[in-house]
Amino acid sequence: MREGPRTTNTLAKKRYLVIYIVIMVLSAQALLIWFWFYWKLFSLNDVLFYILFPAWFFIGILIFILSSVIIAKIFLTFINLFHTPKQGVFTTSKEDKDYCYWSLRAVTKKWPIWLIRQLSLPFFEILAYKILGIETSFSNALDNAWIDCEYIKLGKNVRIGQGSLIMSNIIIGNKLIVREVSIGDNVIIGAHALILPGTIIGNNSIVDSNGLTLINQKLEPNSIYSGNPVEKYAAHDILPNRALLEKSIPTEDPMNSITKEFIREEVKELSVPFHFYIITGIIIIGFSFIIPGILFFMTLFGLIIPYLFSLPLSMTSFLNPTTYLIMLSIPLILIGLYLLHLFFVALFTRWFYKRADLRGASQGIYDRNLDDSSKALDYYHFRSFLMKYPIFAFSRSPFPWLLNWELRFIKSNIIGKSTVLEETFLHSHINFGKNCYLGTSSHITNHLVDGVYGSENLTFIGVSIDDNSVLNSITGGLPGTEIGKNSTLLPSSTTIKFDKIGSNGIYAGFPAQKLTKEEINKYLGGEYLGE
Repeated sequence: MREGPRTTNTLAKKRYLVIYIVIMVLSAQALLIWFWFYWKLFSLNDVLFYILFPAWFFIGILIFILSSVIIAKIFLTFINLFHTPKQGVFTTSKEDKDYCYWSLRAVTKKWPIWLIRQLSLPFFEILAYKILGIETSFSNALDNAWIDCEYIKLGKNVRIGQGSLIMSNIIIGNKLIVREVSIGDNVIIGAHALILPGTIIGNNSIVDSNGLTLINQKLEPNSIYSGNPVEKYAAHDILPNRALLEKSIPTEDPMNSITKEFIREEVKELSVPFHFYIITGIIIIGFSFIIPGILFFMTLFGLIIPYLFSLPLSMTSFLNPTTYLIMLSIPLILIGLYLLHLFFVALFTRWFYKRADLRGASQGIYDRNLDDSSKALDYYHFRSFLMKYPIFAFSRSPFPWLLNWELRFIKSNIIGKSTVLEETFLHSHINFGKNCYLGTSSHITNHLVDGVYGSENLTFIGVSIDDNSVLNSITGGLPGTEIGKNSTLLPSSTTIKFDKIGSNGIYAGFPAQKLTKEEINKYLGGEYLGE
């Protein structure tokens, strides 16, 4: 599920965090009881303890997931009693109750959806979606797609390609648009396609890979759509026959036309030895687990076993308030140990990054074949290598908003207050102002290779994104881009090198162009004119 809240209300954020932690702690109770029961069944000296443990552990994870879904559903039920979910256009501020409750519902669903996405178990994923409110079928294949958990209707035998986004909400400037998405039976959506709010797709239709629907767009049944935005280009009955299709596919290996001299490059000694990459990777990843690992075993043998698992699994234990205190404290301790691991990841990365930054290339354009440039770029590549695992560890964690803190701590980026970075591809020297938003699967880069292999240059220039700017899902930004205040890039938009995006506009396409009122009305389905 995509990130929920984007609000400048610090108090509201704290409330969201408290609810999020409470759901995590409560959903862990069934798992604790499950392992408590296992501890009573077998002794540590019993061979069966170790033989059956993997299967018991796997079942425990499934119990953990189902428990988190049920706890989230209970919270959602109470939340909806206070405020009924609505479709519409809302202002992204604390004064708008519809927006605040939408954010609260998104936070409530985030933990179970994060858990289910860690395992490739389609049945349980669909079950979780159904419990949380999506109309779907067990005959569907979601293939690791991103699907919003509200106002989504999926028919039967729907196939959604990897990396696709089914969005029932989108942020445009300071507005949140929420509209139901309805997808009919036997629909195929290609990889990395974007289905925007309000889209209706008829039965037996196909949306090609990288296709983008418009808000409130209606796609006819039995049709094939392609493009950005998608347009109908064929009906099922005029699909090319197999013979013509096979004839159109080239069979010759394209590498046969490339000479060995073309792909040959002079081997140069790296300024940063290869084994140093290995050593730093081991330190950042492996060493960050040492202290949390020690503390975990201290918690296990000093708290969990003697004060919980050693108790009889009976009503007497459950009538003791101390038992509940211990059971509630254990998840909090484990969350703390996980956060400690993330802290050490950031700490070790900061130490290495600082030293690589002193020796690395400053921003500019470099000839990769010149020795001086090559040495400077070696440290640039090493610096980029250092950022890979830390960004992955934070953005894929249950606490992705900590990515902002991490980038500030490492001092690789400037991240303004209240900015939201979803699960994206991000490099150093990408700087954000206040209250910005970067959507799922976007890629903002500080470098680009120009020219053919063996004689290319590398452009290394940062990107500047000013206050209140919105870069929606699967947007791209190339080196040197400057984006003004209060600007919005619609999904699947991309800038070019050294692009200058003005303030107070809505942009779309490649290269991103400012839309007129007529074009805004078309893209946004008449929901909002950008005023």
